[in-house]
Amino acid sequence: MLTLDRYLGFHFFTNSGGGNQMMYVNLIWAWGHPEVYILILPVFGIFSEVVSTYSSKRLFAYTSMVYATLAIAFLSFIVWLHHFFTMGSGADVNAFFGIATMVISIPTGVKIYNWLWTMYGGRVRYEPAMLWTIGFMITFTIGGMTGVMMAIPGIDFIVHNSLFLVAHFHNVIIGGVVFGSFAGLNYWFPKMFGFRLEKKWGTRAFWFWITGFYFAFVPLYILGFMGATRRMEHYNDPAWVPFMWVALFGAFLIMCGIACNTLQIVVSIRDRAKLRDLTGDPWNGRTLEWATSSPPPFYNFATTPEVRDPEPLWDAKQRGTIEYQARDHYEDIHMPKNTGAGFIIAVFAGFFGFAMIWYMWWLAILSAIGIVLTLIIRTCNDDIDYYVTGEEIASIEKAHFLQVTALETEKQHAD
Repeated sequence: MLTLDRYLGFHFFTNSGGGNQMMYVNLIWAWGHPEVYILILPVFGIFSEVVSTYSSKRLFAYTSMVYATLAIAFLSFIVWLHHFFTMGSGADVNAFFGIATMVISIPTGVKIYNWLWTMYGGRVRYEPAMLWTIGFMITFTIGGMTGVMMAIPGIDFIVHNSLFLVAHFHNVIIGGVVFGSFAGLNYWFPKMFGFRLEKKWGTRAFWFWITGFYFAFVPLYILGFMGATRRMEHYNDPAWVPFMWVALFGAFLIMCGIACNTLQIVVSIRDRAKLRDLTGDPWNGRTLEWATSSPPPFYNFATTPEVRDPEPLWDAKQRGTIEYQARDHYEDIHMPKNTGAGFIIAVFAGFFGFAMIWYMWWLAILSAIGIVLTLIIRTCNDDIDYYVTGEEIASIEKAHFLQVTALETEKQHAD
């Protein structure tokens, strides 16, 4: 509809032409608020994996966690109007969306309690991934509470478009998505690259980040209540200046945290021989990815794993059914061939979007042709798969088994 308005003279959203600009705001946020949960829900999955593994304990109330996720997914579609309470929809509409926004905090709170009760009574190991998770639970809870505050239309009329809103948004996105991404990076890095990330610099990064975060954003909550609006080039109220300096100091601490993140990766690459993971299971993991070597072979599993439990590897460890020895014979595995079609289409689509924004019709047409041709070429290509022979699988699995055996022998001699 917006494209038709822009290029063909339609008036879906043009007030002077009989359209309604607020309908665009409704449509963009009817998409935009579920999109926020698209950011956070995968990260909730990361935290569930991390908490369970580093607490050496089964995830508490797994079924309630699943239902909470489904509830969040459903409720996220009926809260969009809280983004523009001030547009004048009326008390009834505002009350409905305010209540819906408060209700969505309940399944989110259920998840927090799931993770806390998983930690309770567990043997918690404070690896960097676990530190990021604990930092998330504290920070995200504060962000959630301020979100419930803004769900009250009366409060939203006061803090709408203010730095309070900026602080709330960063509270949940940095405290949730960014912290979760760092937790996942530290957790799965050895599985991806075959060596762990260095712990000391990872811990320093966490403490700089979380300390800087509170210095940077708590003052913004205060400034929002004091009347500071967002997206301003200059603020001329001297009463706000001290809070701005505190926030600047917080930004400096976050910058130090980013430097520590970078140093963690650099130092880890430098010391990768010392940090090498030969077992494939450096954290005593509970899910199937830790049953393979690090990094995993390109075919993932030599044989199809038997899954009888939400934590299949831990279940196999408890039942003593893990296969520690390579076989002499494996079945061939059917594999897809790699393709660059997706990347090529993405490049053409980038040029297409740029061209449409600036009305460069020749570039838009060429890009569209490139997208269609790539799709046709890919569709007409029948050479898209192959088989990995059992002999090749056996040699790869045997090499991994010999590595693990040598490591176990070294440990026994050291003991």
